[in-house]
Amino acid sequence: MNIFGDINLKPLSTAALDYDNPFDLFQKLYFNYPDTFLLESMESDTGLSRYSFLGFDPIMNLKVNDNVLEIEKDGTTEEIYTKNPFDEIKSILNNTNGKKGFCGGLVGYVSYQAAKYFTPLDLNRGKYPEFEFGLFLDGIIFDKLSQRCRYLTRGESRLEEIKSIMKEDYSSLPAMSFSDKGKFFSKNQYEKMVLEVKNRIKDGEIFQGVLSNAQKYKITGNKLDFYNALRKINPSPYMYHFKLGEKEIIGSSPEMLVRVENRQVETYPIAGTRPRGKNKLDDEKLAKNLLDDEKERAEHMMLVDLARNDVGKVSEFGSVKIPEYMAIKKFSHVQHILSHVKGNLSPTKNAVDAFTSIFPAGTVSGAPKIRAMEIIEEMEKIPRDAYAGAIGYFSLNGNANFAITIRSLICDGHQGKIQSGAGIVHDSVPEKEFFECENKAKALLDSLKISGALS
Repeated sequence: MNIFGDINLKPLSTAALDYDNPFDLFQKLYFNYPDTFLLESMESDTGLSRYSFLGFDPIMNLKVNDNVLEIEKDGTTEEIYTKNPFDEIKSILNNTNGKKGFCGGLVGYVSYQAAKYFTPLDLNRGKYPEFEFGLFLDGIIFDKLSQRCRYLTRGESRLEEIKSIMKEDYSSLPAMSFSDKGKFFSKNQYEKMVLEVKNRIKDGEIFQGVLSNAQKYKITGNKLDFYNALRKINPSPYMYHFKLGEKEIIGSSPEMLVRVENRQVETYPIAGTRPRGKNKLDDEKLAKNLLDDEKERAEHMMLVDLARNDVGKVSEFGSVKIPEYMAIKKFSHVQHILSHVKGNLSPTKNAVDAFTSIFPAGTVSGAPKIRAMEIIEEMEKIPRDAYAGAIGYFSLNGNANFAITIRSLICDGHQGKIQSGAGIVHDSVPEKEFFECENKAKALLDSLKISGALS
């Protein structure tokens, strides 16, 4: 079944817009439409961080739970049973036109639980759909390199509608507040979980497993102030504020899951963490300590091997390369070890195949991936939902770009959580792993304190 059969795709058309602030424009879209997104890059690297994308009011919404794909279009909803919902979305992406980046398409998130569609795992159902996408036929692109803003569409033009919204003023917004509702696991509980995973490693079941913890919140008011604070406190390659009805995912992920552009597939595994130093000398000392740490190096090497294997599944034979290996990548509150794995996408594969070959990332699951995920399910018990999944787009031109959904505030109505994890290996120290989770969440907690009353 082609679920997109009646979608009329027109030739891509663009128009210049006189606007230079993606967040300001997103703020206006946010209050005009129930479904909006901002995918933004806040680093100076114009290779990875050149474009910011805004979208609003999709022509179609898709979400899946337990093999039932719900299709909402023109005010009506249809449900179909599907063995693998990812196969259903491939047909809209076959229209390749050689353009770079995003030119309209499916934008949304994939929950960690969606791994059940391409692994033998039977993961517990969470509160979030296994994936949720909007089909956006138009949108706004900001090009950091050329300093240009453009409206684009593959459907009916809404250029005049956007120009009218651009004139609106939302300078006075209702305040927001957050109240702390406790952690998933206490320090003692988390450390016991670490010890159990270490026992599994000792028994030879896995080499590494990623255990997470979360802080829960009750949230009132709009969440725009939180995102605005986050983009200043923790500028990252992947910044996003994604809203579909009552659900919002707001984050600053440092890590790409997968990018497909011009038939090249790539990923950047990140593993190994230290806090930032108090000054430049202290910062460099911590970076050297990270690179000299045998535990961190071993963990990173395992995950690079896993990424190379995942990319190899969908790449032409012999094309997989590692152009960057074990480099230090610095962010506002932490620094990591990063590598770059890429390959040439096989002629028989597309962006959805590339996504499913890598998802979920080894850096949020472990190695071997399947057994590590089984142990995570047993230890954590609470479904991860959007955390450790992915957020991004499948473009109509065959490209894709997804971040791993980490360093994020994940909200459903007034309920929110900030979740983070640590990679456990044979010589992990339980207390250190607990505080690694805390350090990874610090930028988001600081943003909460700045943006609203935190009680």
